[in-house]
Amino acid sequence: MWRKVRGALAGVTALLVVTGCTSQERAGRPVATTASPAATVATPADVAIAAAGPEADEVPRPVSCGPGEAHTTEPTPTPPGPDDVVAGPVIWRGLKAMATGDPASFGYQDAEGGHYKVGVGIRAGTTVTVMIGPEARGHAGLKYGQAWGFRPVEGVRFTACPDDDTWFVGGFFVEEHRCVPLDVTAEGAQPVRVVVSLFAGACPG
Repeated sequence: MWRKVRGALAGVTALLVVTGCTSQERAGRPVATTASPAATVATPADVAIAAAGPEADEVPRPVSCGPGEAHTTEPTPTPPGPDDVVAGPVIWRGLKAMATGDPASFGYQDAEGGHYKVGVGIRAGTTVTVMIGPEARGHAGLKYGQAWGFRPVEGVRFTACPDDDTWFVGGFFVEEHRCVPLDVTAEGAQPVRVVVSLFAGACPG
């Protein structure tokens, strides 16, 4: 199913990198709008990864604080707000607003489904894996990973910068409007499940 949406996603890669995370702006808290210094320097290895990425789906997809990845850092973390979704060391700012919000305010829809922007924050020095719940795989995906053109994937392994909370550009893909279970596993911890509503109203659990 992901191969079907590959062409549709290519045109939005530049938009995602330039505009960052709309949900942060809607939440009314500080937004980092420029890439970190590390993200501006590409090594030969990064170039090779970027070239191979669009054809190489690894699950969970590795997305880290380093050159070639669209990310920002936050030395002084902002406390979570009422519209934020928090699961262990992971935070999506403004994600709860998607439950009843206007889809057009968060992204766009095409024949395949909806493509919605929301940055994800990872606590400094942590590695955490986020997986779409088995019951929603094939119907929803995580759009993080610049080297892969932000193509949807079933799971992403995020590695934050060692000293600062790290925000990665990206978002979600979803067919229609639905509740999407996410299984979040930090290293050395038990998985935590959260269910997020992508314009589907209130979700169970």
